[in-house]
Amino acid sequence: MAFGDYRGADDDDRRRRALARREASRWRRIPLIRWLRPLPRLRRHAPDPRWITGLVVGLAAILTLGWIGRTVAPYWPNFALNTAADLIGAVFTIYVITPIIERAGQGGVREHAELDYSQFLDHAGRATSVIRILDTYSNLLAEPYAQRFEAMVRAAVARGVSIRVLLINPTTMAAEQRDLELGRADELGPMLERNLETVARLHRAFEQAGGPRGLGMAADFQVRLYSSGPDITMYRWDDRALVSFYPVGKLSGRAEQLEVTVDSALGSFVNNRFQAVWHAAAPHQALTPITVTDDNIERTYLVRFVDLDDGRRFVASRRVERFMRRSVGEVAAANRGQDYRLEAADRHEVGAVLDAAFRRIYGEIPDTAYLLLRTSDPSVGGVG
Repeated sequence: MAFGDYRGADDDDRRRRALARREASRWRRIPLIRWLRPLPRLRRHAPDPRWITGLVVGLAAILTLGWIGRTVAPYWPNFALNTAADLIGAVFTIYVITPIIERAGQGGVREHAELDYSQFLDHAGRATSVIRILDTYSNLLAEPYAQRFEAMVRAAVARGVSIRVLLINPTTMAAEQRDLELGRADELGPMLERNLETVARLHRAFEQAGGPRGLGMAADFQVRLYSSGPDITMYRWDDRALVSFYPVGKLSGRAEQLEVTVDSALGSFVNNRFQAVWHAAAPHQALTPITVTDDNIERTYLVRFVDLDDGRRFVASRRVERFMRRSVGEVAAANRGQDYRLEAADRHEVGAVLDAAFRRIYGEIPDTAYLLLRTSDPSVGGVG
């Protein structure tokens, strides 16, 4: 081997040894780095009054027993020995027994005969991160629970809790199907109106504080109406949820409820279903009622709409479009007490403007034609 080759080999050996030393040093530093890392932020939970009562009673019992045993001699050695034995048992229970019980309970499912709205309000009142409600309509937003629900929402939003509610759009075929399943004609619409009246009162209260975000940047309170039935209900607080499937002939709140964690298989499935329905639903404030009639029938639909700066109102709805295709005779429309004609919008004129407006409000461009509400009454300004 030439001298130059040997030197090159020696340099390679030195580089390998230096690399090995750096690698060993890095692994030696890892435990220190792990200790120096900040601890994960713990979620704050509102104290349970029962725990506070138990703590007070326990402390009182300890002090009383200590006073009774003051005559035992020698007092302090006996006190230290008994305290050490109790601490050993407490440490074993906390760090060994409790985690085993918690892991066993996480995958379990608790059954409830029906949905206890009052108990859910208690749970939601102690929530620290999220509250989610998915239902056809909810008795929580109607009397006798409406006032408690409003108070719970205001307090939760002030704590920075995210609250999202999904209710059914009463003018959809999914709502009609659910009405048939319940066998209670014309009940869903009035109940949903009461729900939305409660929501409107909450929004008016929030407006005085600058909206929900005025009470906390991490908080929000939103209500959306969905058009496709998910066939499930969910009442979630933090990492737990009450889940039910739509029964035939009775309300879901009267049916059996399954209490699960959102990390379980069922909880994860229902939570993912909520997210999918939420993204497809529309904010309830962004829907307007349109009543369409022909020579035979009359239908009312809640539809998406956009008002342009010149006052013209355009709507987008597959159901209204389908009604027009199947209509018998001339179609008339009414919106907010005013009569209109429905005309297809000129996409060359307003297509780009409407696409941008619908994307801004609803997050997507509708896959149906835009319809203009046209009025021939010159006394009516703006629309048409």
